[in-house]
Amino acid sequence: MLLVAWTLAGCQCDEPLADLIPVMVVSPGTLDLGTVRTATRIDDTIQVGNRGSGTLSIQEIRLDPDDAGFSLLGELPTQLSPGEAVDVAVAFLGPAPGDYAATLTFASNDPETPVIVVPLTAVAGTAALSIRPNPVNLGRVNQGPGQRQALTLENVGFDGLGITSATFLNDVGYVLDGSFPLSLQPGEQQVVTVSLNPDATIAANRDDDGVLRDTLRFSGTVDDVDVPITATINLAPIAVAVEEQSRRTRVKVGIGTPIAVDGSETTDPEGDDFSFIWSVAERPTDSAAVIIGQGTPRARVTPDQIGRYLVRLRATDVHGAFGEADVELLPRDLTVVLTWAASGGAACRAFSEAQCAAFSAAERAQRCCNQSDLDLHLVAPDGFLGDYDACPATCEDPAFCSELSDAHVDTCRSGGLDACFANRSPEWGIPGRTDDPRLDVDDVRGLGPEVISLNDPADGTYRVVVHYCLDRHTEPTVATVQIFDQERQIGSVGPQTINENQAWSAAVLVRSNGTWNVVAAPGLFEANVPLDLCGG
Repeated sequence: MLLVAWTLAGCQCDEPLADLIPVMVVSPGTLDLGTVRTATRIDDTIQVGNRGSGTLSIQEIRLDPDDAGFSLLGELPTQLSPGEAVDVAVAFLGPAPGDYAATLTFASNDPETPVIVVPLTAVAGTAALSIRPNPVNLGRVNQGPGQRQALTLENVGFDGLGITSATFLNDVGYVLDGSFPLSLQPGEQQVVTVSLNPDATIAANRDDDGVLRDTLRFSGTVDDVDVPITATINLAPIAVAVEEQSRRTRVKVGIGTPIAVDGSETTDPEGDDFSFIWSVAERPTDSAAVIIGQGTPRARVTPDQIGRYLVRLRATDVHGAFGEADVELLPRDLTVVLTWAASGGAACRAFSEAQCAAFSAAERAQRCCNQSDLDLHLVAPDGFLGDYDACPATCEDPAFCSELSDAHVDTCRSGGLDACFANRSPEWGIPGRTDDPRLDVDDVRGLGPEVISLNDPADGTYRVVVHYCLDRHTEPTVATVQIFDQERQIGSVGPQTINENQAWSAAVLVRSNGTWNVVAAPGLFEANVPLDLCGG
């Protein structure tokens, strides 16, 4: 117990004991604990003391009623000497929200004031939900980037609360990112997010002032809390991207062939100016393909590895809204790849890379490796090596016979069943380029690759032949052929040593019911190689 020494006014130390009188005092005279958290105990004290000259006997300290949430703690005083004071500990715990009241009665032998009653009051507070910010204005929201706004939900009351649901009353396009139901204790916070990613359908919900309005209502164990939400919308350009020749968004292409993509049909629904940004959004591993013509409606990209490419157009208006469109470039149904290198016994191996770098261009061509010219041939069923057909005399320009489009399909299609450098894109199967082979990559000096690809191959037996066309300085060469069914490798033949004028029958490809069977032919060479195979 806390002991306090009081100065007793008018004390006569020699007065008779019969005249010694106790005086009970209690402070404070009322105790208001204010608003406190529900179901959480709070403690306070009331001081009782003796200001008299005689001993104070405290006969009773009583709570009325004793079930109003208040209680007494610790040892209660029974006797106080003159000048002595002690604290009586009072606790409050309101099990439910509401107003609480009780009285604390002190009874003693004080002849003047034998009973002192102290009113006790407290409020067990209710929960209260605060949401910040409220209201929410997202401003101008661009299609494409969209906009997000974090909302802080906080229990600023004195009791736990539960939020069972959050609902948009108009459902015009706003999205809430948050998990419900959730509970919040007093002082606890939770952050949720409102987002808007507008499109033309959502924009149609704007009011006459061009504003998208909604109300987000939070419901639960407290009164509903409404959050008005507004935004204006800027629609993005409607991006349109196609492969320029086919006007399709999904085409099969060969590697090494420049592919033109066209976004000129892109428009903006609100008439805003916009810019073009092209990118290769997806590509095969090790691809270094780049966009040529950046910032223009038309661009080009050259696939450099076998696989899937996704060329993406992003059209962005002056306010930052953007729309995107993709052109998917897939590998052709059959791709044959030839690579080569000088054999270990080639005389050119005597010169190091540093020595070759120091030579003049003419010296390198005569003395260093990688000067050979190998040609890849794909021979169709019923064809033969060297099966070339001249460009028709009706063709106004022989160059049109090797073009990749159908612009001159009626007059300029070379025939022949041997596709190679001398017959780069002959007419096979149905009229037009759909199922024709093409020489995608031709290398006349180096290590390759040479690449021939084919779409929609007919059933039958095809042959892959490698011809050593030109050895510039006695460079026996090791050749390797890889065969792909779309982007899946189905065969690899070699390495095979080959010398000038030899024609290696690298593989036989048997097509049946849409399936390839690859028969490798290492060490097998053509018996009779046409003398004019290099010259066509």
